Amino acid sequence: MATGDRSKRARLYLGVDVGGTKIQVSLVEESGGIVKRDRCSTPRDGGPEQAVAAVERLIDKLLKQEGLQSSDLEAMGVAVPGVVDPDAGRVVCTPNMSLTGVALGSHLESRFRLPVALGNDCNLGALGETWLGSARNADSAMAVLVGTGIGGGFVRKGKLWRGAREAAGEIGHIVMQIGGPRCGCGNDGCLEALASRSAIEAQLRDAVAAGRTTVLTELLGGNLQVIRSGALRQALDAEDPLVSEVVRRAAEILGYACLTIRHLVDPEVIVLGGGVIEACSDFVLPIVENIVGSDQLPGARLGGRVLLSALGDDAVVLGAVALARSLVGRSPFKKRFAFTPTYPTLSQPRFGEITVGRKTYTRDVYLLVGGEVKKRKKKLAREEYHTAHTIGPKELETVCSGGPEILFLGTGETGAVKLNEEGQRYLSQRSIECRALPTPQVVDAYNKSKQRKAALIHVTC
Repeated sequence: MATGDRSKRARLYLGVDVGGTKIQVSLVEESGGIVKRDRCSTPRDGGPEQAVAAVERLIDKLLKQEGLQSSDLEAMGVAVPGVVDPDAGRVVCTPNMSLTGVALGSHLESRFRLPVALGNDCNLGALGETWLGSARNADSAMAVLVGTGIGGGFVRKGKLWRGAREAAGEIGHIVMQIGGPRCGCGNDGCLEALASRSAIEAQLRDAVAAGRTTVLTELLGGNLQVIRSGALRQALDAEDPLVSEVVRRAAEILGYACLTIRHLVDPEVIVLGGGVIEACSDFVLPIVENIVGSDQLPGARLGGRVLLSALGDDAVVLGAVALARSLVGRSPFKKRFAFTPTYPTLSQPRFGEITVGRKTYTRDVYLLVGGEVKKRKKKLAREEYHTAHTIGPKELETVCSGGPEILFLGTGETGAVKLNEEGQRYLSQRSIECRALPTPQVVDAYNKSKQRKAALIHVTC
């Protein structure tokens, strides 16, 4: 990146996600385009000083790589898993890491000499999904993030509902089973203690100790102490009876939690995200949808749909940037500050070619939401469907990163490329519109569109 020039062309922000496992720092344009991201492991030993130092080192590293000074930035948004006091810039409580009582926002503001907005990570995940993700067109949204724990956040008309005690949206700690298992928060029977990855791990370990068998034992070399979401996915793909049983029960509990959300705050959409959902969505979501869809209490109109996160790991950092933008008076939810990325112009000089800006390609391309061009990975389709003419979720995951409002699909000269049912469902579950047209027509449609957009363009057939 031509860093010095770029900082003059676009306002830049930092989004920082401080998690119990990893720290992620992203350099983000005002449009929400991610310029650069980096991450490191969260220090597991030592006190808060080590965690804060790790955040500082990662920020310094990213700025140095991009040739920037902190003075080139507008503001920074920081997300922390726990209860925070945003007004004081202080972390009140982080049960799973050593930042309790640390004035993290104030410290970073002093260290880097720029405005810093501090927020709860799941609240900011909800804000990110409302700005650029699956809830982008909704007036109200509740996000539920299922990972090591379960967190949530509620956004209405671009505003986070923080609560009287800065503790609103903690859906993971609603009690779903009286007298149930002890939760990390100290209460019994919380949603998090029943349906998070940690809860699923514990249930699987108990079942194995009681004599049940599972393919996970082989997959993980006999060590079931930590069972990642990807391993759960592998076991579900193998139709492992024990894992299917445990994950199905967790999905059912999550479904009833979503039903509770609907009855309590009646949001326009509920967005599910987090590592467990990303890995196991095709197993979990139908169960959740069935429970929510069977609700016998009608509303006055349609709404309350359950969607999947469109932003994945970037939801939290983008929500942090949205909060930082609001701090400096440039909220992305105000129309005059609702910028979209700058997109290249497309043309098709001849059959078998596509020109993006000034560069001509003789093979299929992805045009990402930030305007970047990537050569299409046809092997993803060939490995899955034995033809490059079928588009499914694996390719869509790449081309739709960053949360476009609309995907343009250039189907070739004769319309040979098709989006399969799984692909259609992938887009629908993330509230992404698709326009599939023969490539000569899609070029014109892409150029005319003013929406936040991405494209997959086939140049032959």
